[in-house]
Amino acid sequence: MKTLLLILTIIISEVIMAQNYDFEQNLYQSYDRYKEKSLTHRRFKHSDITPLIKKLKNKDGFKVKVVGKSVEGRELNLISIGNGKKKVFLWSQMHGDEPTATAALFDIFNFISDSSNKKFCSALFTKITLCFLPMVNPDGAERFKRRNLYDIDLNRDASRLQCPEAVILKSVFDSLKADFGFNLHDQSHRYSVGNSFRTATISFLAPAYNYEKEFNDVRGNAVKLIGNMFGSLSQFIPGHIAKYSDEYEPRAFGDNFQKWGTSTILIESGGWKDDPEKQFIRKLNFIALLSAFKSIAEESYMNTGNDVYESIPFNDNYIFDVILRNLTLKSGKEKIKVDIGINLDEFEGAHEKKIYYKSSVEDLGDLSIFYAFKDLDFDGYTIERALVYDKVFSFKELEKYDFYKLYSKGYSTILVKKLPDEKFTELPINLTLKNRIDTTINIGESANFVLKKNGKVEYIVINGFLQKVEKNRKFEGNGLVVK
Repeated sequence: MKTLLLILTIIISEVIMAQNYDFEQNLYQSYDRYKEKSLTHRRFKHSDITPLIKKLKNKDGFKVKVVGKSVEGRELNLISIGNGKKKVFLWSQMHGDEPTATAALFDIFNFISDSSNKKFCSALFTKITLCFLPMVNPDGAERFKRRNLYDIDLNRDASRLQCPEAVILKSVFDSLKADFGFNLHDQSHRYSVGNSFRTATISFLAPAYNYEKEFNDVRGNAVKLIGNMFGSLSQFIPGHIAKYSDEYEPRAFGDNFQKWGTSTILIESGGWKDDPEKQFIRKLNFIALLSAFKSIAEESYMNTGNDVYESIPFNDNYIFDVILRNLTLKSGKEKIKVDIGINLDEFEGAHEKKIYYKSSVEDLGDLSIFYAFKDLDFDGYTIERALVYDKVFSFKELEKYDFYKLYSKGYSTILVKKLPDEKFTELPINLTLKNRIDTTINIGESANFVLKKNGKVEYIVINGFLQKVEKNRKFEGNGLVVK
């Protein structure tokens, strides 16, 4: 009898997996049809999603309700659809600079509104009701910063509830008494899957509800559902799924929602090579969430063992933006072989949507256990500090200047008569009034150095951007304005 039950369970599981496989493959292939075309980059604002929310008011099935306002008076909207007994609550962007899932929610709204999906959605919404609270921190989103206007991390305000946005999130949660909750975030693109060279493109977590990290039915259901979502996304990003740290945080919403009876799933959108705007990862959110809704409605997650969740590696830190390997560094008469790990941090320019980067030498030495998005071998090359050219330029002189001349002599920085107001320049070189830039090759300094072969400058690194020294070669990146 037990053998028969086991065989039946395996057969049922395989049928469900095959059905889900077809569903997810169709989502993957047809995604561009549903992608919200007005959201094309990560720095969209509350004003960009407001007209999209207004359109939903006129679409069948959607209910839109203003549930409160941010510190600066921006409206938070609860968007609901469905009549099912099981309630699913999703909230996004409580950190203002974590917008990937917010964009994916509007893709999901387009999917639901598309007439070709009417049969699927009708069946779905007899079983579940979906409730969305997109962009919980619109004031942070306005400035593309993590915290709200009071400079408080909303995800550390679940207990005190000092901020209006936190109060709104908690009151919506209390009113819904949802069966499942999805806490939607972004994480650093530099996280790795365990101690591997693979980026943690998506990380899941069933948050702990106490310091002992115990499991009950509420957390157990989150674990099972993550197991299903792991299977869904492994078709597209095998080896690039991790678990977020499961340390209990008593001030966080996800941990408390789990404790208060809603099976809560954290989704963190990480990194993918050549996807700086996280548009591919947005697509993965779209697939994972729709697959999860289907699994909840059909209760197929109940057939997933906890071992799937337990097998997912935790996030780790094994990735740089750039690694230059096997360089020879001279120190007096000594020569040593080093790898250089460089990271590039984003900053928004004075003009909206223009992004600049500031480099930092993060590590130096044997980096053989690490990986980088740009990973290059320079065996046979020596590394030397870059130079500062002592002639003072005017901006008019720089307009048509051939920087190749400077690169070939190892100059990464020039002096100018007057500095621009910005901290960055689109010119392919660093600017300063005096010799104030430190081009020493030290950890924590900006990355400015030259790579030589047989005594000749072959490459120059300016603010972390590698430039081959060739005439008429286009420079990619930006310089620093050093004041």
